Amino acid sequence: MVRNWKRFGVWFQLWLVLLVLLVTNVHDSVAWGPQGHRVVGFISESHLQPMVKKLILEKFNINSLADVATWADEVRKKRKEEKPWHYTNIAEGQWTYDAARDCPGRSCVTAQIQKFSDILGDASAPLQQRKDALKYLVHFVGDVHQPLHLGNKKDRGGGKIRLPYKGKMVSLHYLWDGGLINWQGSLLKYATRLNGRVLEGETSRWNLSTVSDWANESRSMALKSAYKVENNSLSKAYIERGREIIDLRLTQAGVRLAHLLNTILTTK
Repeated sequence: MVRNWKRFGVWFQLWLVLLVLLVTNVHDSVAWGPQGHRVVGFISESHLQPMVKKLILEKFNINSLADVATWADEVRKKRKEEKPWHYTNIAEGQWTYDAARDCPGRSCVTAQIQKFSDILGDASAPLQQRKDALKYLVHFVGDVHQPLHLGNKKDRGGGKIRLPYKGKMVSLHYLWDGGLINWQGSLLKYATRLNGRVLEGETSRWNLSTVSDWANESRSMALKSAYKVENNSLSKAYIERGREIIDLRLTQAGVRLAHLLNTILTTK
């Protein structure tokens, strides 16, 4: 009996260690985290044209874009080949996205946005394929706006860079996926607050850009801000700047996602 209890104690300790490791690292490979993706969905909803919102509900049975915002991450767990679809790694030292160099086999987030835009806009495609395409777009438009999803290939978009933050070691990628954000109140209130800052002129200007523009914006922010960590520690100024950029990118992603869906679903 004593031996059994000792054996149980050893296994219990190992289980606790594993649990701690999982909790510590769970966010390192999740784009924007589920919270950020839902925020993009909430913001996008408020910019959809009424007829497009009605079509999404009646044709695709999707009541809220926020509700499907993390679907692509969920299916990725069972479809390993889809993992590269969520980012575009760039060679270190390069400042802009180059499809031929950075997206071999079109297996990157920038190419997948175009692919699923075409599928969603194809009225002859099977309904389920178009619905899945819509769900991928909700997620991938968010992904391409995360600066470190256009990070360096060498360090896997900051995934290999470890830093102390709030008493634990996390990756730089995790911080920019939303770890820097101090979520206050509900996600809907946070999204509403961000959306309330958007000026009409900004919306028009943001919507003139292309997917490659979105990628290049993220790349620039990655090199100018995200990677600018000094002495392996996060300064107050770095954290404040990071939060400002993340707020901006979530907002831009929501506005641009709505424009993309409005364009596709009103012209097809």
